[in-house]
Amino acid sequence: MSLTTRVSPSLAAVIAPVLALLLAASPASAQGDDREQLLEDFVHYAQIARPDLAVAFAQSLTETGITNQELAVLVDAGDVERFDTAVLWALRVPELEDVARELAERVELGRLELARDGDRIAEAIQMLVGTKRQQLIAIGRLKAAGEYAVPALLLVVTDGKDERLKLECKRMIRDIGLPSVTPLCMALEGVDPRSQRDVLELLGDMGYKHAAPFLRDFETDDKTPDGLRDVAAGAMSLIGVDEHDVSRLYGQLARDFYDSHESLTPYAFEATNNVWSYDDFVGLEPSPVPTEIFSEIMAMKMAARALQLDSNNRDALALYVAANLKRENDLPDGADDPIFGESQYSPSFYATVFGTGVCQDVLALALDTRDTPLVRDAIAALAETTGGANLFGDSDRNPLLEALSYPDRRVQYESALTLARALPDESFEGSYRVVPILASAVRTGGESFALVVSDDEENRRQAVIDVERTGFSVVGAEDNVPALRGSIDDATAVDLVVVRMRTGEAAVETVNDLARITKTAAAPVLVLAAGVDRPRLQLDFRANPRVKVANVLVTEGGLDANIDELLERASGGRMTEAEAEAYAFEAMDALEGISISCTNAFDLLDAESSLLDALETRTGRARLLVAGTVARIGTDRAQRRLFDVALAASGGERIDLLDRVADSVKRFGDRAEPRHVAALVDLVANSAGSTAEAAARVHGALNMTTMEAVGLIKAE
Repeated sequence: MSLTTRVSPSLAAVIAPVLALLLAASPASAQGDDREQLLEDFVHYAQIARPDLAVAFAQSLTETGITNQELAVLVDAGDVERFDTAVLWALRVPELEDVARELAERVELGRLELARDGDRIAEAIQMLVGTKRQQLIAIGRLKAAGEYAVPALLLVVTDGKDERLKLECKRMIRDIGLPSVTPLCMALEGVDPRSQRDVLELLGDMGYKHAAPFLRDFETDDKTPDGLRDVAAGAMSLIGVDEHDVSRLYGQLARDFYDSHESLTPYAFEATNNVWSYDDFVGLEPSPVPTEIFSEIMAMKMAARALQLDSNNRDALALYVAANLKRENDLPDGADDPIFGESQYSPSFYATVFGTGVCQDVLALALDTRDTPLVRDAIAALAETTGGANLFGDSDRNPLLEALSYPDRRVQYESALTLARALPDESFEGSYRVVPILASAVRTGGESFALVVSDDEENRRQAVIDVERTGFSVVGAEDNVPALRGSIDDATAVDLVVVRMRTGEAAVETVNDLARITKTAAAPVLVLAAGVDRPRLQLDFRANPRVKVANVLVTEGGLDANIDELLERASGGRMTEAEAEAYAFEAMDALEGISISCTNAFDLLDAESSLLDALETRTGRARLLVAGTVARIGTDRAQRRLFDVALAASGGERIDLLDRVADSVKRFGDRAEPRHVAALVDLVANSAGSTAEAAARVHGALNMTTMEAVGLIKAE
């Protein structure tokens, strides 16, 4: 998108004559001859607070057709500190924010493109044995290239003839450090024995622990020459890892990748990262993958190797399944996975094929990492394979029960449905929570609940108005999290928290306080911030998918968009009315199944209040389903409320509801009050057809031979 398209209409009206003047006065600038001056003018007018002119000169600069690389060279050849200061100031000015951000991003992209250019890397490698100045330039370039320089450097180490250059390349690999470790590990098996020694020594010297699985694997491989075993063992000693179980080492590395340790993702803020492989003819080859799924892909590769070495490594198996499901969830729309994208089997296949025990492990992992989409995936897989006989797998932990308390209503509903449909024979710890959750799905429908935290009373009041306008019911609004504890405990669920604090530090503390409370630990949090706090908070929460930082001055439509984007990313989107209705019908079906099965694991009385409320508010088929379950609750209150609803109804619904009353009476006897009997007798006497017959069935079930009923007999 060009800078021009980002400017507001009002600002564009100011800029247009300025641009016309610029282009008329300096037609050569359009050919790129005056780019340096245009950049200088942008910096100057940004610093003296003339956003109209700063935007105009920035647009004029970009319209010269300058590339990212050319822009980076232009900036770096001038006063870099002055440019950075101007951009930092401009980011705080609404009229300049988009312009400054685009320029800064283009400069950084240009620097990266220059650093990673193959010809420049090759040129820099040759300069490693040049003059002192050339060496300094080469070191700077190659460090900037990072892991992208490793293939060319390693090629010199393995195939080069110049011993001095080989020595300098090995030193350069050490200087690059962390980014070079994974490519070297992937090359270890493929290079020739002489070069394997070099690679082993490099990995040992650098001392990074994530090389340990590859070193121990190489050391214990039957094909490894004895002399190289000692080198590998020495490298392991240097990095300080004593573990000898290679499968366990790979499994731990898989977990580190799964947890997205920052040290393992070389370019966390770029669009892609490289998965490395080694080809005998080409050497090291990178396969760029979307950064969003890089950690999952690497976790799968490490877990797969762990399982090749020990098929009983259940932790590695769970990690493979979880990472595969997460990879599918995190793959950006329109992006491809060149590593596992064409797999024969789907992630869901792997989630079910290994049995409920492994899937329970996956669910436990998802709960521990508060990954709501993965939690739902694991529960969906368990719903396919779980029954009363294998309800909790074979571990001491019961994550399916833990999911009943997870702070997301979809998760609560789906875990309760899975447990209910398993129909276990006996009760279990926590079984009392299943029926109330199902009943809440029947009662609450599509209502969404939010909390507001703001340490300014006026801001808090306005935030409540704004959030309620977006369709949420605000169940608590206070100036800090401790003051909200009562509201949090009483809430059916917390679907959103909106935070607006006076300082960035207070906002961070608030988000951390929410994360320490079970019911809000996984709740999506929208932080509204202004000024310098906003970019700082965006940096603080960049790796947390459950937190989004937005401009406090956001428009009404912008607030809706920010909430929708946050909910989509954190929990699969806002629950729609249709979705809530689907859950309600599933819950009613499950409750009916419980009532019919007579299982001892669940007690329908736990749902009585919610079902009786739903009996009043639901209509149509939903009301009949609720009535069918209420008819299986053996209390006075249940039968009497069912009687009231049936008598108040009309038409075909009254007939169906009267049949449910008859079912209740036949099961539990007469719990009716005199007013019910009087109304029923009146209905029998003053109706005809199907309605009279339905009323007669209830009257007969009550087993009362009243004079009024006898009076219905006519002598012909």
